[in-house]
Amino acid sequence: MEKLAIDGGTPVRTKNPIVETDYYTDEELDAVVEVMKSNKIRRGAVTLEYEKLIAEKLHVKHAIAVTSGTTTLHIAMAALGIGPGDEVIVTPYTFIASDTCVLEQNAIPIFADVDPVTLTLDPVDVERKVTKRTKAIIPVSITGTPINIEPIMDIAEKYNLYVVEDAAQSFGAYYHGRYEGKYVGTVGHIGSFSTVTGKIISTGEGGFVTTDDDDLFNKMWGFMDFGRKKSQGGASKYHWSLPCTNYRITEFQSAIGIQQINRVEYLNKKRTENAHYLNEKLKDLPGVTLPPEVPYGERVYFYYVIRINPEIIGADMLNMAIALAAEGTYSLNYLSTTRWMIPQHLEPLFVNKTGYGGTKCPFECPWYEGKVEYYEGLCPVSEKACEEVLWLASVHPLLEKQDLDDIANAVRKVVFNFIEKKEKGIPIDYVTDEIRAKL
Repeated sequence: MEKLAIDGGTPVRTKNPIVETDYYTDEELDAVVEVMKSNKIRRGAVTLEYEKLIAEKLHVKHAIAVTSGTTTLHIAMAALGIGPGDEVIVTPYTFIASDTCVLEQNAIPIFADVDPVTLTLDPVDVERKVTKRTKAIIPVSITGTPINIEPIMDIAEKYNLYVVEDAAQSFGAYYHGRYEGKYVGTVGHIGSFSTVTGKIISTGEGGFVTTDDDDLFNKMWGFMDFGRKKSQGGASKYHWSLPCTNYRITEFQSAIGIQQINRVEYLNKKRTENAHYLNEKLKDLPGVTLPPEVPYGERVYFYYVIRINPEIIGADMLNMAIALAAEGTYSLNYLSTTRWMIPQHLEPLFVNKTGYGGTKCPFECPWYEGKVEYYEGLCPVSEKACEEVLWLASVHPLLEKQDLDDIANAVRKVVFNFIEKKEKGIPIDYVTDEIRAKL
């Protein structure tokens, strides 16, 4: 067997590690130049065109483009009237914005566990977490895997709750069953999308919300633009009726977004082809579970993730990542970013109940009649997933066959070497103090 690079062997890849990137063409460049030539850069006609295109593409009534996926979630919570004393059920397997948006409204995030296969909210645990204080649920379609939306909507209807679909990583995924053909992010009361660099469509920074509800649309529009009332036009600047925020996107971003949406079917097709190619190269690999398909929808691929079984491989995910980095296909810089998931309920922010202004509010304040604690063991499925699910690589459209072969060959090489070491009783520990410091 070929020796691992970290043990002194030859690396699989000698070029730079494969990292996420955006797919832009001259069409994006030309669109940005046209904005510059117009001398109209702040939110205007191009953004209105972008929002109209989003709504048409997703078959929804309204879309609002804003500065980021994080701010989409904030204006959603604000528009729903989430506030002090309220609880919102969230997922621990996500980026922190899906949970801290609740804190922005001085409400309490309540973590429900995830399904062990899809890593999306487990409806059974969601219903267990509902109380008289619950006002909303934020399911996240992580890595492009559709949410099991039917039971989530049933729970929402049963307890009169709002649903905000966080579809930041799944533009273009859609549902089967009761919501046949509806896009992920369009079934709940509000859909939240991100267009930050690396996402399925990218405007560098940015995001947008969608809804079919006129009232929610007007409220979110107000929170996007200094609390103004859209119906009153420019004069509304003298009649502020909401707390003031400014989440307006620029014409540059909207111009890029238009081109990205016009190309989204191609972008998703290439991502899916790349993911399926990796599936073929990695199928039947011992100790490795590939990204799931689901019967209730069609997925897209923001990222390609694998799950390793430490009992078979003989090593944990950290040693796997270090060995892959030595093979040249993985960047260890991702260890300290969102590509190395931490169960959100174990983040210091929640464990220590770090509130605003040096207080523990909203976790402990007169408005909140409940009691919340965040601790290890609260969401065991998510905690286990964070130890075993490796965000292996972006499958962006610019990847070539050689890039995909390098990824797959490195994984196969590391897995078989690790299994051989395990069988021979050779310990696997490549973790240094320097690497630990990154986590």
